[in-house]
Parts: sequence; C-alpha cells; structure tokens
Amino acid sequence: MDNSVQTGLNIRMFEPVIKVIDLIPGDVQPLTVIQSECLSEAQFWEQYVCRHTPVLIKGAVAAWPAVECWQRPGYLESLCGHETVTLLSTFNAHPPISNPTHEQQPLLKSIAAIRAASENQTLSVPGMAVPQKWLGDIGEYPFLQKHDRPPLGYPRRRMFFYKNASTEWHYHQLDETLTCQLVGSKRISLFRLTRANWSTFAPLIKANYHHMRCAERFFATDTRLTKYEGIIESGDAIYIPPFWWHGVDSVDSSPGITLAHCFRSPLRRFGDWQDPVTRELVADALRFSKVRLVPLLTLIFLSSVIRTVRQEGWMPA
Repeated sequence: MDNSVQTGLNIRMFEPVIKVIDLIPGDVQPLTVIQSECLSEAQFWEQYVCRHTPVLIKGAVAAWPAVECWQRPGYLESLCGHETVTLLSTFNAHPPISNPTHEQQPLLKSIAAIRAASENQTLSVPGMAVPQKWLGDIGEYPFLQKHDRPPLGYPRRRMFFYKNASTEWHYHQLDETLTCQLVGSKRISLFRLTRANWSTFAPLIKANYHHMRCAERFFATDTRLTKYEGIIESGDAIYIPPFWWHGVDSVDSSPGITLAHCFRSPLRRFGDWQDPVTRELVADALRFSKVRLVPLLTLIFLSSVIRTVRQEGWMPA
C-alpha cells in the first residue's frame, strides 16, 4: 500500500459515531414495502423467500408485548437475572474485532449505560441471546408458520441493544433472516453482488476500503450497483435473504433494540456452483471446518438438481 493510501486511511473508524451505509456508492432505490395484514404465508414464501427478494414488512411484530413494554424505562431491568454480555463502545464491525473497548459486564449494567449515554456516544450489546424472562414478550410471525424451520448456521434468535451503533456491511452465507425492530428506528440498505460485479466490490468492502477518506479512488465511478433502502420503525420487520450485503445505521441517537430471527432456506435456493458466495462458503468450510464439507457439498448438489428438475434458474426473476 503506497503512502498516499496510508495517509487516507480512515480514521472515520475512530470517530465517536460511525455511519456505514453511504460509504458504499450506488444507485439508491426504495425497498419493497408491504403491510403485514396483506401478506399471506404462501406469498411471503414463494414471492420473497424462494426468490431471495428482500421486503420491508410494516407492522410485522407491532402486536407483540415487547414493542410496547420494552420502551418503558425500568421494565427490562426488572427482568434481568445474572446474564453477562459484551458491551462495545464502537460500531458493530464485521468480522468482530476484539479490543480493549469490549467489556464483559452484567446485562443490567449494560442497559443502564446505554440509556444514560450521551447523544455523541456509541454503545452496543451485539448478538446476545434473548434472556429467558424476556421470551414471553416475543410473539409469532403470522406469515411464517409451517416454513419456520431451525436454521443451519445461525442461532435461532439474536438480540441487539444499542445506541448510535451502526452495523458494518456484511452478508449471510446461509439461512434466512427476519430483522425485527422492537424499540427505535433503523435505516437499512441492501445490495446483491453477482459474478459480474463481485470482484469489483467484495474485496474492497472486506478490506474496509470504504472506510478510507480516499475511498472514491477505489470504487468505480460507473458502479453498476443498486442499493435498496428503507427505514425500519418499531413494530416493523425486514426479510434479509442470504447472499445480500446489508449495512445498518441508527436513525437517531435514541436507544434501540433489534431482534434477528433466523430460519432455514428452502433447499432449492441453497446454493449454486457458479455463484461467488457459494464458492466462498465451500472455501471457508475447507479452511475452518472440514467436517461440514461433505454435508455442504451435498446440499449444494441437491439444490442444483431440484432447480434443474423444476427448470428454475438460480436468480429467479
């Protein structure tokens, strides 16, 4: 790396509040939005999940007790046991970075710190399990019943408690995700890379080049990248398919709580040999978990066979 690039290294990553969405250039389009009462289970599964198409579902979890009760100061604190969580004073990097700003402390203390933080302070409890006493406030998804099978790679539920904490651009190699906003609002942006533009964007994003002050030198002017964006408000959910890159920013400096619910992908949409994400999934299994390699290759093979029998392409229209 030459000196000009070194001096351009962002030091944005060390600023008090980081926003990540606009660091990646692209043509912005609105996310598809549908009211939850208008979304049937068959429509959600066939039109969105089986087509790997993100959708913002208004009011998806608005009837849950959590949406009302968790906004009351003191309510969640009264249900805290002896859980210990990681409290970050940075945005949520991906992959996670272990450093002295990460502190293990009681959940009760972490919630108090987030509520008391200033408007220019970033705090986050990332990816925690839902405490047992909180589960009673979480309801069902009317549009996801018989297809709500346990995920293969991700935990079933993960919670994110934060203030001013963006989540870095990343994608999921497998499993489907419903991101539910229980408290506060978030801005989310998604895009899908293919063989045509993977090498143009993926290496730069993974190397955090978008955090450099000179990032415009690296990203092509003619981006050929379409970003789909929307605001998730309290009671809303967004379906995030695997293989879709996504970044998340806080809308304001109020404390927020997000729940990620993961479920298994339909077999026919599991993977494709020619897709760079599938190749990366196989490469990761070779490097880190060879015991997963045979089941993984089997699933990809079966996925390809099913699509061939159904005469269905990998990127359905």
